[in-house]
Amino acid sequence: MKVPKSFRIENRIVRYTLYTLFCIIVADGLITQFLVTGGYGQEVNPFMRAWVSHGGFLFIKVSGAFLATLLLWIKYNVKPRLVYAITVAFLVFYTTIVFWNLFVFFVTV
Repeated sequence: MKVPKSFRIENRIVRYTLYTLFCIIVADGLITQFLVTGGYGQEVNPFMRAWVSHGGFLFIKVSGAFLATLLLWIKYNVKPRLVYAITVAFLVFYTTIVFWNLFVFFVTV
C-alpha cells in the first residue's frame, strides 16, 4: 500500500515538529487533568472546564490534538511555509502552557 503524495512530508524537521506538537498538547491535557483533579489548579478554558472532572477531557484533548496535527500535516504540501509557521507558533504556545502548569504545581506543593 502506497502513501498518497499529499500525506508525505519529506522534511524531517517539519515531521518532528508536528510530532512534538501532538505530544505537547497531550502533555498539557495530562498535566491539566492531574492539577485540577488534585486541587492544585483550575482549567482556564471555559469550554473545557466542565470536562476536566469527567473522563471525557483526555479523550477530547487527544482527539483534538490528533485532528489539528493531521490537518496541518495534510495542508503542509499546499502551503508549507504557512503551516510550518502555525505549527511553531502553537508549539511555543503549548510549551509555555506546559511550563506554566509545571510551575504552578511545584509552587503549590
